[in-house]
Formats: sequence, C-alpha cells, structure tokens
Amino acid sequence: MEQLNEKTVTEYIERTDLRKTILGNGELKATLISEGNVNLIFRVENAENGKSVILKQALPYAWRYPDFKMPVDRQRIEYETLRIEGTYAPDYVPQIYFYDNKVHVLVIEDLKELEVMREALIKGRVFSNVAEHIGVFMARTLFYTSDLYLSSEKKKEMVTTFMNPVLCKVQEDLVFTQPYVEHPNNRWSKPLEPVVRKIYADDELRSEILYFKELYMTKAQALIHNDLHTGSIMLNEELTKVIDPEFAFYGPMAHDIGTYFANLVIAYAAQEFHRPNQEQRQFYRDWIINSFKRTWEVFEKEFLSAWEKDINDEWPSKKYPEKYVKRLLKESAGFGAAEIFRRTIGMAHVHDFWTIKDEYIRARAESIALDVAVKWINVWKSFETVNDLTGIVEESSYLI
Repeated sequence: MEQLNEKTVTEYIERTDLRKTILGNGELKATLISEGNVNLIFRVENAENGKSVILKQALPYAWRYPDFKMPVDRQRIEYETLRIEGTYAPDYVPQIYFYDNKVHVLVIEDLKELEVMREALIKGRVFSNVAEHIGVFMARTLFYTSDLYLSSEKKKEMVTTFMNPVLCKVQEDLVFTQPYVEHPNNRWSKPLEPVVRKIYADDELRSEILYFKELYMTKAQALIHNDLHTGSIMLNEELTKVIDPEFAFYGPMAHDIGTYFANLVIAYAAQEFHRPNQEQRQFYRDWIINSFKRTWEVFEKEFLSAWEKDINDEWPSKKYPEKYVKRLLKESAGFGAAEIFRRTIGMAHVHDFWTIKDEYIRARAESIALDVAVKWINVWKSFETVNDLTGIVEESSYLI
C-alpha cells in the first residue's frame, strides 16, 4: 500500500476528479496536519483560489505510534458512518468528497473556519448553538440507526457491517479496565496519588464500572460515534460539525451521550486554572452547566419526536418511550464517569488539564472531575433528571 506524503498526496489528487469538482485550476500545496495521531491527515489547498480539502489515509498502524497496529478498515467505517450521519443529521457532519478503499483514503470538507471545541473551551469561548446542535445530532443518529426505526433484519445486517473489534478493544482496555487497577499505561498528576490508591482499593466502584464495560461489549443498540468528546467536535457560533467517527460500531447509545457530558465536566473542572478570576470562572462554569442541561433537553425532545413520528411496529407502548429515555440518562452518567476516570488517571489525557503546567493546580482541577466521576458511578441508578447530574457537578469539591 502506498503511504502518501506531502509530495505524492498532490499527485494522488491529480488522479481524481477533485480538481474539477472542488479545487479548480492552480498550484496545489499539501500540508501534513500534525494533530493526527492515528491517521495521516493532509490539507490540500489551491494557493490561487483558497479552496481546500482534507485527505485522510489509514495505515496498518497508528502513524505517530508505528508499533501500535491498527486495521485499515477503520477508514471504511469512518466513511460509512459519515455517510449515514449525513443522511440523518446533514448539518452536523463534514461533507464527503471522495473515498478510495484501495489505498484507504477519505477526502472530506475542510473545516478550517471552525475550531476544535476542546481548545475553544480552554479559551473560554461561549457558543449559544452547540447544545442545540449536539442534542439534535445525537438524537437523530442514535434513533435512526436503532431497532426503534430499522427493521430487525436491517439492524442486524448493519451490526455486522460496523464490526470494529480492534478499536473497540482499545476502548474496553483504556476506558473500562486499566484505570481502576495497577497498570503500566496509567499515569496521573503526582498529588493525586492518594486518590488513585483509594480508587484502586474500591471494588464496589470497580464493579459498577465493569457493569458498563459489559454494556459496552454486549449492547448493540445503535451506531455510535464511540469517541464523541470535545476534541471530535469543530464549531463556531453558527456551525457545529462532529468529526472522526473511525471508532464507530453498534454499541450503547448512552456511551456517546455520557462521553460528551464527561468532557463538559472536564472543561468545567479545568476552569480552576483557565479562568483564575473567580467572577469570570463562575460565569463560564454557569454557561457550561446550562449547555449541559440544554443538550439533554434538546436530545430528549428530538428523540421522543422521532419516536412518535417514525417508530416501527415492534414497540407498541405509550409508556415505554419515557422509560427508555430515562434509562439512557442513568446509563449516560455511568459511561460519563468512566470517561472522566480514563482522562484523569488512565492513559489518554486531555489538553484541558495538561495545559496546566503547575502540577498541584492541575491535580486540584482534575480532582474536581474525579469527585464528579466517583459520585456519578456510585449513584447513577438514582438519577431521574438531568439536574441530578449537573447538581453533582455544581457541588463538586477538591479531593486533595
């Protein structure tokens, strides 16, 4: 398989019809985008008219970590997932321009006018539309790929199409197994040592996490993004786009919801450093909480609206929709807790915290998120409304 580089990627583009359909005439320049860890990612731009595309190529390993072998089929999964998401939530995913399964290349819309949500939250940016957009995106993509809408036969066919065992195993290990036991992949800020030891010793907590591991491994409920965090969302005041669904598979809906909520909690906790002025910090945290609540409210409304409009004949009950959505909320808290643990004491850390150079301040911020995670996983079964989840966030305290 040909591995593209900054020279050969433009030669590759010339062999497609992308000049005619997107880029136009003029000299092409390719730039390797360094943010990519798993795939090769290039921006190919026409220097004369400014038109550009993003080209992604999947290699049989993570390009930044060559020893980490990965299936090239992940590029097909990303392509197929974007195509389906674009059917049900077209405003919230990038356009697909070209796909080549022979060299595992996907060419999509360049979202260069948008910024990564995680970095925007670190800067304290406010986005009035993101809650509406993500709520609608999750509701539509989850409902319309589930047994609630699809025929039993079609749903089972899609489960097979989106088998993603290697990347799912990554999540099983990094999210649901390693952070709760001694493991060489785990790392944390040194002041958190007593907190980590307490978590390792808490088999009750671990048993609840393992319940969610089992759900993750066995509940083929809908086509989930499977990595829906603030680093997989690009936005400005008007637009929101969800990107990078290469981890997608048929799993529990609440995993997507909980992962997104967890990353809002992480952003909330990180304001301990990023907004040192108390008044500014409280203002921004209030916005995060309101966005959290609004996301759930929009999701619930949109999901139940789709249910009423497009539910298939397999679910003849007026009471079941409310029970279904309430269960999603409860399960979202459990999956959210697992995401917080993996981002603080597991292997995969985030800029929200690791841009904080002072280790003690960073640990204090992380401990706020950990306090939320511990409480969510311990009482997730009791949650009835989104205010129950956000109330714990607002009342979170330092663990060190």
